[in-house]
Amino acid sequence: MLKMLFDIGEDETVQDFHFSIQQDYWAIAWLCFFGLLFYAVYLYRSESWLSHNRRLIMGGSYVLAGLLLVFLLLQPTLQMEYTTPPPKRKLLVLVDASHSMSIHDKFQREEDLLEVAKIMQIEASDSTQGGNEAKLDLIKKKIAENDPSRLDLVKAAIGHPSIGFSKTAGDQYEVIYYTLGESLTQVADGSEETELLDGQTADANSSRIGSAIEEALNRHAGQPLAGIVVMSDFAWIGGTNPSKAARKAKQQGVPIYPVTFGLPSPPDVRLKRIIAPEVAFVEDDVPIRVQVDSSGFEGEEVEVTLQGDGVEIKPMTKRLDLTGGSQFVEFTLKATKDGTKNLTAEVETLVDETTGANNVNSHNLRIIDEKIKVLYVEGMPRWEYRYLRWVLKRDPRLQVHFLMTYGDTHLARTSPEHLGAFPSQKQDIFKYDLIILGDVPSSYFNDEKMSNLEELVKESGGSLLMLAGPMGSPTSYAKTKIADMLPVKIGGGRWRGKPSAVHPVTTPEGLKSEVVFLANDPNKGNLNNLIWTMVRPLGYLPVLDGSKPGATTLLTLSDNDEDAEAYPLVAWQRYGSGKTMYVGTADLWRLRRQVGEQYHARFWRQTIQFLALSRILGQNKQITLETGREQYATGERIDLFANVLTEEFKPVDNNTSYSVTLTKEGANALPLTIDLAPVDKTHQPGLYSGSYLAVEEGSFVLSVPESNFKTPKANKVEFVVENKPIEQRETAMNEEVANQIAIQSGGQNLAGAQLGTLPDLLPPDVETKPLVKVREKALWDVPLIFLILVIITGVEWYMRRRENLV
Repeated sequence: MLKMLFDIGEDETVQDFHFSIQQDYWAIAWLCFFGLLFYAVYLYRSESWLSHNRRLIMGGSYVLAGLLLVFLLLQPTLQMEYTTPPPKRKLLVLVDASHSMSIHDKFQREEDLLEVAKIMQIEASDSTQGGNEAKLDLIKKKIAENDPSRLDLVKAAIGHPSIGFSKTAGDQYEVIYYTLGESLTQVADGSEETELLDGQTADANSSRIGSAIEEALNRHAGQPLAGIVVMSDFAWIGGTNPSKAARKAKQQGVPIYPVTFGLPSPPDVRLKRIIAPEVAFVEDDVPIRVQVDSSGFEGEEVEVTLQGDGVEIKPMTKRLDLTGGSQFVEFTLKATKDGTKNLTAEVETLVDETTGANNVNSHNLRIIDEKIKVLYVEGMPRWEYRYLRWVLKRDPRLQVHFLMTYGDTHLARTSPEHLGAFPSQKQDIFKYDLIILGDVPSSYFNDEKMSNLEELVKESGGSLLMLAGPMGSPTSYAKTKIADMLPVKIGGGRWRGKPSAVHPVTTPEGLKSEVVFLANDPNKGNLNNLIWTMVRPLGYLPVLDGSKPGATTLLTLSDNDEDAEAYPLVAWQRYGSGKTMYVGTADLWRLRRQVGEQYHARFWRQTIQFLALSRILGQNKQITLETGREQYATGERIDLFANVLTEEFKPVDNNTSYSVTLTKEGANALPLTIDLAPVDKTHQPGLYSGSYLAVEEGSFVLSVPESNFKTPKANKVEFVVENKPIEQRETAMNEEVANQIAIQSGGQNLAGAQLGTLPDLLPPDVETKPLVKVREKALWDVPLIFLILVIITGVEWYMRRRENLV
């Protein structure tokens, strides 16, 4: 009654209260009171014929009503201090709605069958004839009849009468549901979650789990959170690293509870990728390796087919005995005609596979009918020259000329592949795509030849590679134009010996480069490092002042040397519209140790193609656009790059962004403008990067808007997006990601059937305390007080009327 009278909630408890007066008119109040008192005494003393008790009752009512009126005129208030229960902590539930959650797993193991049966409320009587095996067969049959997807199991777990959130956590926590895919979307908060989630489909192109966790934390910043539940197969694709997001959650005191759905190794055969070059030459025997991953089909045999889109490429088929894990099928393609060919590899789809969407993959191969023209200028013959010369001569894709500045001066008269002198005419030097400059002192070149060499690289898009040597490279070029072209800063001309244990080490940029990665398989990073350890001892190396801003170091020195991190053993950079590279040792021939020319030849072939192909393909422009690959799948994020030079072929350094245009071929849609941001203005001026999420299939062209340049000074990049959801290529539930999220955040990894144990795992609420509030209630408008006033005055009025008093 009192709680209703004073507007106190049912869950509120009054701790203390006191009265206060808003109007400080006590003198007037007392004057009015005593005036009423004297008037009442005077009035009822004059009515002496009434009984004493009657006069006392009427006089008392008169005085009491007057006192109450005076009291109300002073505007009395009641100040109450009360507490309210702490608000419910929020429990955030993130449901993965990406493509991989639409996979229908084929459950075989007993523990998997029992877990799914519990989630789907499938029961098999213990009295089933045939014992436990017959019971499992019955469960398996019922599961197969329902054929639930991973998302269906999530929905069943959420709506389960005994383990669902409404039953186990709804009374203690405010449960808020989200779906995650490319973004985070709120679904429901409370009792309607089952109805709203029933219509949810698994159609998101990627599951950005880490980004979703970060977004959920940001949306509920400052609110009491009990924890975050992530229900997914954790086939993490793109976005923030989930481990990083989990560490951020732990810093905020929010544990994460991954709930896993799917099989860690589902029965599946997957054609992971085609390992092949993107460019080949006519008459090349192009090696093509098809990687096939499998699990659950050991001992089975499948067909692997490779075919092209042209009549000159006939389908090739090989049989493969599956052993589980990764296997490779080798094909050799004869490049007979120039042009771009689309290669498609397909592995046979077996019965009981989890999905057949990942059994096909494709690769674009560009075949060119043109030779790379190379001029190799060397001083005294040395071991590296001897072996490099044979690599160049044996490569049918190269047209090579050699120039020896020391030795037999009559060699050029008898050998058409040798020159007697460095070309003095500009047109003669401009016909070469690559100049390899060995151990030749700078005094060999006059100013005109150096200017022609610079113009070849800067304006004509050619390339220069310097191979260091003690007679003059690079130390004698310190004050020449070639020093400006090189990606390294030439030191004071000294050479310093290195301990015999020091060897080349691939940098992180080198691991991404096609130049120094010699294992020919990105999965063999350790083998690549082992190969480079063969290049020792390095003997003496020139003292350098590091690499230039904008240069990329591919090889440095091992940790045995104190300045290893700073030393650019192999580095390259863009110079104008061409490229320059520095190779700081002439001991690469040691790669031949024990294995022959395999790795030594591979390094030089990959280096020459990297430097010279861009000119042949017409990619050396004032503005150079690049993408990571030529083929993508829907759901992948495509990295875009632009290297922007001024009219003088120097990197621009005053642009805050650079705009490029993305056009879909054959579509009526307007071109999409994408703003690229600077990568590093200080160390990589003129280089801009951005990304584009591939959401629809088709052929796309990346170009520079016509409004930027009146004449075409930029290349165009073409790439293809195919409708092969990247999520469906990885069918396995990634339990490692789930474990890392739990460990990094302080939570625990759960199976779907363990969802009912979640309330016991959530941390107790030790921080959220009852809220203490103060409320001020004005008493002059409380209906009860006016009712009392009416009763008192009513009594006095009734008795006076009864006695016929005025």
